[in-house]
Amino acid sequence: MVSQAEIDRLRLEADTIMTRYQQVEDALNQARSESGDHWETGELTVTLDTPHGESLDVTLDLDIDPASNAQSRYERAKKLEAELERKEQIVGQLAPLPADPVAYLVCYHLDAVEGNYPRSMAGHLDAERKHVESLCQKMETAGLLERVESGTVKQRRVKAKQADEVRQHHTYYRLSRDGDHLLRFLDEREGQLNVLRHLPDGQTLVQRLARGGPDYPRMTAEELEMEFEYVRHLYRALRQVGLVTEYEGSTIKGTERKLKPKDETHRKHTYYVTTDRGDEVLRELTD
Repeated sequence: MVSQAEIDRLRLEADTIMTRYQQVEDALNQARSESGDHWETGELTVTLDTPHGESLDVTLDLDIDPASNAQSRYERAKKLEAELERKEQIVGQLAPLPADPVAYLVCYHLDAVEGNYPRSMAGHLDAERKHVESLCQKMETAGLLERVESGTVKQRRVKAKQADEVRQHHTYYRLSRDGDHLLRFLDEREGQLNVLRHLPDGQTLVQRLARGGPDYPRMTAEELEMEFEYVRHLYRALRQVGLVTEYEGSTIKGTERKLKPKDETHRKHTYYVTTDRGDEVLRELTD
């Protein structure tokens, strides 16, 4: 992964080469006149003093002059910096969303029903009402949700309700335009990639499934020492985003499940596995 530390090191190496230009040129000329392993690799490692007086090992390209060695580092640092800025911008698109799996589930729920109030949402999502209320308030402040006047909310627009008219005393929420844009971003590969950066433990769960095969929330919670409800909602959020999916079939073959291998496991729980997209973004994140 691109890091600011890598960018800073490239620029420090370039500055060091330029400030020790004659020393670098002498080292290159001497290496070119001698036999050694550097002819096989095409590289020469020298120890130089940085402009700050610290020792630094720098690996030089044997075939080019000191200025070109420095310039290649400046160009590489500039390219990596642009990539880092782009990735930080992408991650920033998720910044308004609380880093909580239930917040993701609230967004997808409201996208499906067009409007609902926290107590009802908590029932649909099997979550605590106060927790949902708090998340809705935070997402409203962030601009992802907007309040709906209860007197204007009709059954035909709120699919989660069964009555002809909704209860007038509840605070209803729906997705704002920014909330709609956020969900569209989560449909894209870049959005799904950044979910694993944004959502705590999301990468841990996807890696677990990718390496160990099908698993279910209670087992995951016990082995990773996490709260069961949190893990259950986290799996559901990752499923909504498209990184994991429910395992289909009544039995799991031993070759499929490396976590606790048996000849076969009769499925008594809801097991999850990674999707192709989940595997893809995980590889990109960990490369």
